[in-house]
Amino acid sequence: MMANICTFMLSCFAITSNIKTIESTRNQIAPLRLYTQSTGPSYVQTIKSLITFNNKNPVSITNKDNALLTANYLGTFVDYQLKLKSREKLEKKVKDIKCSFGLIAKGKLLYLKELFLKLENGEPFINDEVTVTRLKEEVGLILQLLVWGNLETGKWLWSYYLKIIAISQYENNKRFIQENPFEDQQLQTGFSVFIEKCIANDYLPKNAIESYLVLKKPEIYKKMFCDLRESRWNRDVLRGGFLVTTDFLYLKPFLDDANQILFRHIVGVNVDWSNVKQRHELETAITREFVENRTWINQPYGRLDHQHMVIKIISARFYCFFSVVLHIYEKQFSRLDEPTMIDTRDRINNAIKEALISMGYKDEFLLNIISEFKFGIIAEIKDIKGILTRVKTKANEILNDLNGVSANKIDWLSFNVNEGQLSNTDLIIRIIDDFYEYLNKLKALPFDYKVLLHFIDVVT
Repeated sequence: MMANICTFMLSCFAITSNIKTIESTRNQIAPLRLYTQSTGPSYVQTIKSLITFNNKNPVSITNKDNALLTANYLGTFVDYQLKLKSREKLEKKVKDIKCSFGLIAKGKLLYLKELFLKLENGEPFINDEVTVTRLKEEVGLILQLLVWGNLETGKWLWSYYLKIIAISQYENNKRFIQENPFEDQQLQTGFSVFIEKCIANDYLPKNAIESYLVLKKPEIYKKMFCDLRESRWNRDVLRGGFLVTTDFLYLKPFLDDANQILFRHIVGVNVDWSNVKQRHELETAITREFVENRTWINQPYGRLDHQHMVIKIISARFYCFFSVVLHIYEKQFSRLDEPTMIDTRDRINNAIKEALISMGYKDEFLLNIISEFKFGIIAEIKDIKGILTRVKTKANEILNDLNGVSANKIDWLSFNVNEGQLSNTDLIIRIIDDFYEYLNKLKALPFDYKVLLHFIDVVT
């Protein structure tokens, strides 16, 4: 994440000529600051207070870091730079926590492998139900910690979680389980590689695996989850609200698309979805079989083509929406009075922000656009045309990919806005309202859309 942000800071000079620099009396030039997310104070406090197995290089989050991370608005570029440094510290502390949990979970794999063998031999699950429920809750808390903060999760972590779900429903799943799910090579390798990286980056001591830190220091394990259970931001987890269903991760809400999340008409723009619909139908049939046969138990990441396709469709819709909104904004730029256009730009900015939130702040192109709208000096129509061109190109790139077009030469978008609709802001307000309604449909899914992004490692 921080690497991406730093790359962005260096590339800010390439945004547009009107907004890319800030010049001082000494002719020094500083890059435009980017739009940044704020983090809730209870979340930061929870991260700050958690104790880990890392006692040599602890990460300290100060009260000043807390203030910067929770700030909704930063007045200066210097404050922005300081916030990036504080965010980097927060991410390092979360990696530290994740490394300690990885070591804890690695130890639990042996118990889970042995549990599966006992269940195969006829031992009733009820004897271990409390322990398995606790393990599922613990990994749910860690996943919530990472997803809520828009931080990297990792396939090994999701695999571990899904296999615990499978074993917790053993009676319903046993005829589908062909081998011990906790001896899965992908899972075992994922754990080993992750812990090796933790050791290499000094989040765990060199002899972490051999020294059995969890057994030597059980108080750290107990306190970590005691603090997580008592923290204010994760109450939904403890009520079962975050314990994600396999139906969601494997796209059940999108299979029939009763709410038209994927192919609903977008006001003001024409898009030919026919080829994409056909591809989606083919993928849907394969996904149904994957879920019904419980293939995910042995191979949690055995199939992701459909998830990637759904995410591209939703991203394409976002950019189609922004294309038509910017098209109208550009047409009205010289027609309407300045206060009206400032109000319209604020509406567009807020809509982009909501889209960015739904995508876990990880769409760098969208982050670039909102930064231009929020912090840039957009004084001429050529600035709007430049942004519109880039957004429409982005929409077409995704649509070309979805339609299987190798060369990005097809323009899939055409606007159906007439001159009479440009005399006031009624149309653009209607389109923005429709977009918020669309985002609400995404929010009404069983779990946040960005959880799906985390699951397939789009969020990194």
